[in-house]
Amino acid sequence: MSTQDTQEQGQEQGNVGGGWLGTYTYKGGRRTQPPVRFEATFTAPDGEGKFQGTILDDHGLGEANVAGGQSGRGIRFSKRYRRRGQVSVSYEGTLADDGRTMGGTWRIADIAHGVWDARRLWSEVASDTAVEEVEERKVARVREVVRLG
Repeated sequence: MSTQDTQEQGQEQGNVGGGWLGTYTYKGGRRTQPPVRFEATFTAPDGEGKFQGTILDDHGLGEANVAGGQSGRGIRFSKRYRRRGQVSVSYEGTLADDGRTMGGTWRIADIAHGVWDARRLWSEVASDTAVEEVEERKVARVREVVRLG
């Protein structure tokens, strides 16, 4: 393994920067609903641990902006859909030691809560080709949501 590979692996293991595919669950009425799939893209945390990003989920609410922070393996972020009138969703979780998965809990004030998990699709240190492929998938998913919506 080259020095560059080792450095990239270390960067991937240590931060949330990159693309993620995950699910979250919630209760509708008294029953737990099927998991909702989402795709997230996060910047690598800055010197203060702050990161930004976007999330697109299959729930039909459109794209959401993300602002958060990472301290060690701990992650906190809030998601706010771009549609007017949508409430903020708070997420807390932990990045796995290998940097390939993360998960935790989410909450909308005292209205709703549930659990979430995600697996890494690509790291921010990945090649430009991988980033372009994920961006193309996001565009295709947005078109699909709009078409079905």
